[in-house]
Amino acid sequence: MRKFILAFLVVVLIVMLGVTYVLKQFQQTADLSYSKLQSVQSTVVYDKNDRKIDELYKTVPRQNVSSNEIPDYVKMAFVATEDRRFYKHFGIDLQGIGRALFKNIVTMSKAEGASTITQQLARNLYLSSDKTIKRKVDEMFLSLGLERQFTKDQILELYLNQIYFGSGVYGIGAASQIYFNKPVSDLTVGEAALLAGLPKAPSTYSPSNSTEKATARRNVVLKLMHDQNVISDTQYQ
Repeated sequence: MRKFILAFLVVVLIVMLGVTYVLKQFQQTADLSYSKLQSVQSTVVYDKNDRKIDELYKTVPRQNVSSNEIPDYVKMAFVATEDRRFYKHFGIDLQGIGRALFKNIVTMSKAEGASTITQQLARNLYLSSDKTIKRKVDEMFLSLGLERQFTKDQILELYLNQIYFGSGVYGIGAASQIYFNKPVSDLTVGEAALLAGLPKAPSTYSPSNSTEKATARRNVVLKLMHDQNVISDTQYQ
């Protein structure tokens, strides 16, 4: 009887710790302000009289781009490449996780991560890039919280304004300027595909480092867009 009571208490303790952990993760996203998250831009230095002295950035200023300024084919270039089930899942893609686990077991590697766009945003906002089980679990619960707080369009907009595009550039607004010298709204399908190919390995696929690799990666993204009916045969060709 004593062993049974002890086992029961251990189970209760584990459940309580689990509930506490989940509530803690949700609390991190409960009071998030969308406008504050939107305002993440280049650091501005002011003097004691609140006069702007300088703006700190490596290449071009980091700038936020609103969702209505981003053409649908630009958004879908990233969805097709990074998270094709983005508009169907709840922050975690169970099908993607199953597919990734199967591939990793077959190849005996960790080649597939199955992180959704929401998970990538959660990681960029709160976590490190360390490949640990704890970070992955944290990332999942934070993603659930983000999906409860914001719409899909808001999450995608925040993601596009947060991610790294290589060459010292964060956010799609700055990336569009440094690589093509134009606003996001003027990007062509091919240019959108090139940008959507960068987050996987910004230094490797940056056209600043290798035009050949950047073009090859762009073509992979274009095929993904075509296969998922984001662009037509004519656009693909």
